[in-house]
Amino acid sequence: MSFSPFARFRNFTVDNLKALMEVYPDQAEQLTWSEAGELIERVSSGYKKTSYQQACQFGLEDRGGGRFRIQSYLYTFNDNMLEKYMQFWIETYYAPNPYVNSDDEPMLIFCEIAKEILDSPDLKIDYNEFFNRRIGGKSEDILLNALKAYAVPLKYQKKDGIQFLYVEEQNVNYLRERISFIEKEFSIPQQNSREEFFERHTYSQFCKFHGIVNKTLDELNKDENNVNEKRLTGAENVLLYGVPGVGKSYKIANDYCADPRRIERVVFHQDYTYSDFVGQILPRVVDDKLRYVFTPGPFTKMLKKSWNDPGHHYYLIIEEINRGNAPAIFGEIFQLLDRKDSESYPQDVVGESAYGISNYDVANEVYGNSEHEVKIPSNMSILATMNTADQNVFTLDTAFQRRWKMEHIPNKFVFEEGAHALDTIQGSTVNWGTFATVVNDVIIDINQDTSSSEDKRLGAYFVKANELSQKVFAEKVLKYLWDDVFKMDKEAVFDSKFKSLESVIETYEATEEDCLAAVLRYDLYAKMIKNMNEQSVNKNTDIE
Repeated sequence: MSFSPFARFRNFTVDNLKALMEVYPDQAEQLTWSEAGELIERVSSGYKKTSYQQACQFGLEDRGGGRFRIQSYLYTFNDNMLEKYMQFWIETYYAPNPYVNSDDEPMLIFCEIAKEILDSPDLKIDYNEFFNRRIGGKSEDILLNALKAYAVPLKYQKKDGIQFLYVEEQNVNYLRERISFIEKEFSIPQQNSREEFFERHTYSQFCKFHGIVNKTLDELNKDENNVNEKRLTGAENVLLYGVPGVGKSYKIANDYCADPRRIERVVFHQDYTYSDFVGQILPRVVDDKLRYVFTPGPFTKMLKKSWNDPGHHYYLIIEEINRGNAPAIFGEIFQLLDRKDSESYPQDVVGESAYGISNYDVANEVYGNSEHEVKIPSNMSILATMNTADQNVFTLDTAFQRRWKMEHIPNKFVFEEGAHALDTIQGSTVNWGTFATVVNDVIIDINQDTSSSEDKRLGAYFVKANELSQKVFAEKVLKYLWDDVFKMDKEAVFDSKFKSLESVIETYEATEEDCLAAVLRYDLYAKMIKNMNEQSVNKNTDIE
């Protein structure tokens, strides 16, 4: 299969989309193609050689039957709506299309990539390998740029020179549902004609894709233009903290938001900076000229999305907030964390920043006006997670913490049928919940005089069900206990005969039955077995 995704525009952006639309003549649908072509060539010499194919493939224009038609509804859209159109386009785009001479079987690119990702063991594929195998040609970077920017919820990563597309675990079900919806509602037309390709991207199809029901174009644009009149309120800063593996990220996905279109997730670390978070000036080739432009970071991207879409809540998620220098990363954005509350402000602004700041680059990116005061809108929440075991990596000072609603996530093991706590550790008769509960009791008992005793406990989801195999459990759990939790008193948990972690792991992995008994203190293992027996008795009593 060979095709050129879209002419020579290397980046699929709102500005490029506008540039193509600007060359179209007025009343284009009343013109023949030859008449329209002459008018376009006067405005943009060489259009037929460079931009025509891109415009056709964007679903912007059609030349079928000798007539010239354009998607005129796009002219009423603001930038936010044009971005929604671009997501609609990339997720329903297929190749080869009617504007490319090819006998190859068309395919929905987004769906094919997504299905390969879901079928891969680590939910990740090598993009270039996929492109060369399934598509071919010399325009892999053009398509990749579009996928990176608008293919929700696919993510991009470059590692060791290899470009990967992947999906996060919490978005797997959403991606499956998205594939099913697109293949059902936007299947490739049987005739694969130019007319059908154009009709695929009409306003009614756009509404179907985004779930916009019973809205005329005028009504939709009225909603979009009245940005401040119907803005949702109540956004807040929430810091969820607890021991490692307690389920902080799980709670965010289930109690706050799991829709990848309305979240942006970042992970703080020691090298993460203000420029990474907010944005920075970077060189970029525009119209064959080197220019220095502001490239927004995740904070600014989410600020723009929430500002332009007042009818939905948006969430900026910061994982491991204390593993980076949070006050330095936030910089002057720190001022925006003070939110208006219901006691002192009207209900329609609750959740908005109480104080604004001046930031010319951010203001220009978000509001299109560099003089505009920057504030976090009332529909944008910031959610952060913190492992208490890591709280000393970078200490969050009182001034920073008081601007957050602190939410402790309790470490609860649920011993009910089907619960993860009842999953058996491979090579033993002990389930995960019993093991962790007994070990956690030891952690607290031997650290009663230190404030960090609770921080080292095993969280209810410290390991997943598929990580209870002998090898993975040894490398992840036993290693953690030996190297970190009990590094000063290993005999509190392990048999005194072991002098090294290597010997613990070798013995554990080599023991076919009762591998825990082979490495743990006898009294500790006996307590686990006793607890298991009590669980069994209680279960039988419940049945009776």
